Amino acid sequence: MNLIGDVKGKIAIMVDDMIDTAGTIAKGAVLLHEEGAREVYACCTHAVFSPPAIERLSSGLFQEVIITNTIPVSEKNYFPQLTVLSVANLLGETILDVQDDG
Repeated sequence: MNLIGDVKGKIAIMVDDMIDTAGTIAKGAVLLHEEGAREVYACCTHAVFSPPAIERLSSGLFQEVIITNTIPVSEKNYFPQLTVLSVANLLGETILDVQDDG
C-alpha cells in the first residue's frame, strides 16, 4: 500500500463504497497513522461488516466510522465510533422527482 502526499498533523478522511471485512481500510488507517495523521475517519455507503470488521473498525484506528443505512446493521455490530446516516430523505426526494418529471 502506498501513500501519496503528506498527512503529518492532518485529519485524514477515507471514503469507500463498501466495507466488508474492513481489511483494506484498516491497513490504510495504519499507514496514515504511521505517516503522522492526527485523526483518521472512515466513511462508506454500504456497511456489510463481515467478521472481523467490527474488531478492526473499533480498535482505535478511527476517530469515527460513518456509514449509511442502505444495509441494516445488527445492534450487536454497533460500536462507540459508529455513526449511521439515513438515506430515507434522499430516496424519498428521488422518488418525488421521478414522479414529477413523469
